[in-house]
Amino acid sequence: MSALPIGLGSLVLRSGVVALVAALLAVPAAAAPSTGHEWHKRALDATPRAQWNANFGYCGETSLITAGLQFGQYTSEWTARAIASPGVPQTAESSQLLLGANDLRAARSMRLTAERSPRSRDIGAFTSWVRNRFLRGDVVIVGVFNNTRMLREQGPGDPTYDHIVPVYGYESARPLKAGRPSRADDVLTISDNGLRTLGPNMPMLYSYRVGDLPRTRKGANAAGGPVYSLPASGPWHGLAVTGVRDEDGVTLPVRVDVSVNSEGQQNQPALTAAPASSPIVLTVEVSRPADGSESLLYQYDGFEAVPVRDFNANAVSAARVWRIPAGEGSFTVRVDAMSSDTRVFRAVPVSAP
Repeated sequence: MSALPIGLGSLVLRSGVVALVAALLAVPAAAAPSTGHEWHKRALDATPRAQWNANFGYCGETSLITAGLQFGQYTSEWTARAIASPGVPQTAESSQLLLGANDLRAARSMRLTAERSPRSRDIGAFTSWVRNRFLRGDVVIVGVFNNTRMLREQGPGDPTYDHIVPVYGYESARPLKAGRPSRADDVLTISDNGLRTLGPNMPMLYSYRVGDLPRTRKGANAAGGPVYSLPASGPWHGLAVTGVRDEDGVTLPVRVDVSVNSEGQQNQPALTAAPASSPIVLTVEVSRPADGSESLLYQYDGFEAVPVRDFNANAVSAARVWRIPAGEGSFTVRVDAMSSDTRVFRAVPVSAP
């Protein structure tokens, strides 16, 4: 939702992000108190992606693309916005993919299932929802305040949220069991989608104590304060992306890694057409069925081609298909594409309808 220059290198290897996430979550001293207890940690195994900053910023689109990668699909920021606001010029502020507005429609059109955070007047209820949806394996996306002073943005910022970010980690002094409330000394890690790039070597992952996150609008902009925070009072906006649309309940877990973490730098105020694309490599990893039986991996080259049921019966809709031999563990393929492409992958047992 903001426009700042990126100045960020585009290549990030998956091993590098795993190390980066591990480093942030393995050293709680900067964000969490020293209790003498073992810290329990969970991290999203994904490379943080850098957004375009043209056209009021593509933070919502980038966050939903990040979620889609965890469930087996890739698309471009231009396509994601076109899906979120069909027919609206992308130079218009109203075209943005926004939480609480067109987020559910965009997710559904991108063949994903998603749920918004419940309305609450209690910040603890919201952070507990974030905690528990993340721990169950959903990709959680939240709206945060920017420190407009630190990010050199004009004006005091939006009263609801300035920026849309995916959650990348959660840690606690307690075991990470489902259904428990968040605590003030728990630590939440977000990716800012590469928004804060005022100098070299700026991080993309930020970790905060949950109890330090709530800030008033004025407090969020305080000199020396955190870069990002949550509104001290509601409404709060969150989206949990829960999986793929699959009415038969037969799809196997699929995830995609991309050889680069951005579609290039687009910092001009107005981007009137999709920018030139560049070659990318998608690494597609399928978890085989628990019984080790054969399965099929389908590739679709547009969201409109992706069925939501009867995947094998609709095999003609797929652009490519791989037969995954019986066995244990994961099955991996690499697919060449362009950064402007849409590539959706669904895997099902050969016995599925």
